[in-house]
Amino acid sequence: MHTGYELLWMAAERTPMHPALIDDRTDRRLTYAELIAEVDAVAAGFASRGIGRGVRVAIALPGVWEHCIAILALMRLNAVPAVLNFRLKPDEIAGLCRTSEVDAAIIQPDPALTQVIEKALPDGAPIWAVGAEIGSARSFAACRADAASLGTYEKPAETDIAFLFYTSGTTGLPKAVVLNQRTTEHRLVFLSSQGGLRQGTHNRALGCMPLSHVIGFFGVFLVTLAFNGTYFVVSEFSPPVIVDLIHDEKITFAFCVPTMFQALTGAGNYTPEKMASLEVVLYGGITIDPDLLAHIDAEWGGKVRHIYGTTETMCSLSNPDPVGQHATLRPAYFCRARIIRVGGDGPDDIVASGEEGELIVDSTAGTVFDEYLGRPDATSEKLRDGWYFTGDVFRREDNGDMTIVGRVDDMIRSGGESIHPEEVEMILEGHPAARSVSVVGVPDPTWGQMVVAVIAGIPQDPAATAASIDLNCRNSPLAGFKRPKAYFFARDLPRNSTNKVLRRELRELVVEAQTTGDVSFQRVSGV
Repeated sequence: MHTGYELLWMAAERTPMHPALIDDRTDRRLTYAELIAEVDAVAAGFASRGIGRGVRVAIALPGVWEHCIAILALMRLNAVPAVLNFRLKPDEIAGLCRTSEVDAAIIQPDPALTQVIEKALPDGAPIWAVGAEIGSARSFAACRADAASLGTYEKPAETDIAFLFYTSGTTGLPKAVVLNQRTTEHRLVFLSSQGGLRQGTHNRALGCMPLSHVIGFFGVFLVTLAFNGTYFVVSEFSPPVIVDLIHDEKITFAFCVPTMFQALTGAGNYTPEKMASLEVVLYGGITIDPDLLAHIDAEWGGKVRHIYGTTETMCSLSNPDPVGQHATLRPAYFCRARIIRVGGDGPDDIVASGEEGELIVDSTAGTVFDEYLGRPDATSEKLRDGWYFTGDVFRREDNGDMTIVGRVDDMIRSGGESIHPEEVEMILEGHPAARSVSVVGVPDPTWGQMVVAVIAGIPQDPAATAASIDLNCRNSPLAGFKRPKAYFFARDLPRNSTNKVLRRELRELVVEAQTTGDVSFQRVSGV
């Protein structure tokens, strides 16, 4: 087993003078030798404040230069980065810090966030803010010390916790996904074999996926450095800027969600010629507009491939061929997968060809998580009989390939984020016009799935009512990416004999209303 820091160190030994990290904001560039020196200096600064092996440190940052350095420095110390989605509200971030029992935090210089983080951490716990000092948070820029004080790197045990990443919550907080040290190397090997990424200094990777997503961290950032490539930090997803970046810097490797594809091809400065340097383009998500897929497959350089995975498993399935030719998936070389009957008799209750069922993945694979931190109930629900139950519905094709259909549960995947409808419903029910509400995800060419709130009762002015409820959402603790992008006012909510809302029927009603232009279907702006 090699740890993430060992893989970085070996890459630096092979190509010390090759560019490793480039910042899109400042054009700052570090070679591999310089990157190791910077990481060690910051690690020494962390160590001077008590950060060491096994210490959990929350990181809630966008994809900025400092995020990259901080997480590598924590890896140098065998500390445990708890990598949080910075788009969550301050109270959500603080709640995750509390339940994950973190001992320090690295955050944005936000007064509200700093205040709640201070309360969530132990008294006197170190807090660093990227950009400026604020409250008790010290400036991250000052977090450097003499690297000689670190001594030699001490290799951890395979079973030691390496990272905490987070899946989506339901009516509560997201779950902390525990990844041990051995998963890192296994996850990178998958990318090389299934994603088509070759080792070498020719790799120039577009860092537009957040590091809080496992694909952004393992699948783009760390694999690029381990393979001696160059990682371009993208601090903000601005389509015109990124189009020019791809062209000017001769980007060869990118991972995107379909919303990003849509935005890039729609940029005013987009031309197919500017995408000619791309060799490997990977995408994930449940759905993608076939016309959009055909468009980029025809106009962009290299191969476009679909890969499937979860925070818990990394990537388990991939395209057997470029997606312009095939849209189905099959298990990776290092993964066993089955499609079983939902609610059936377990792992051996495999569906017949042409039928749909739940995808399960071999949980003994080296890429799979250990547990949900402090959640044995959730862990035992997902890890059963040597298999991980994904909760995703697939159709088994005649040749054994698999086609993704949707979710066993009602989780919505929109724009690369996972959203549980119950959490959104709790916020909506605080508005007097939305006492009877259900939230569903419907297919959308831009977002993959669009969050739609279905509300019983048709108001006199659907547009005004939708705007009023949306304003209530904006002023709530609900993260912006979870807000409904549209509202549908129905006469009532279809229910079964036990009074459970039939979400599948609701989805059909929403799609029909959207297609026919029914005034009871109202989009809202700014989401």
